[in-house]
Amino acid sequence: MATTYKVRYKNHCTPQEQIASGGRYYLDSDCGKKLTGVCDTDASLTTNGTYSSSLAVTDSASSALTISHEFIFIKNTGSVNVLLALNGDNDYHILLSEGEAFASEIDTSSVVKVKTGSGTSTVEYFVSK
Repeated sequence: MATTYKVRYKNHCTPQEQIASGGRYYLDSDCGKKLTGVCDTDASLTTNGTYSSSLAVTDSASSALTISHEFIFIKNTGSVNVLLALNGDNDYHILLSEGEAFASEIDTSSVVKVKTGSGTSTVEYFVSK
């Protein structure tokens, strides 16, 4: 029997305001609460997926990481900006700076390409089909 997996996104923020320039930050009195959200993916993922904690990425188009899966998570763990192209060509519209991440459900026919603008960086990624 196959195990079915779903991905759950969660986020929250606590709005703060600064009364005087250079002063202390306080909870935003107009909001008065934390803003939170939860989203479950519509797709049922039937495999555990593939995880890599340290993959080197360069600026060479020929060495760009190419991934074709239903769900993707990529985090830039290096110090050089990483570029993502989601449509399989060389239109790199997403830039991940050091420590930033991207996660999305995508069409299984989509091809994600990853490279740097210059130099070498590392990424952590998880993909599932």
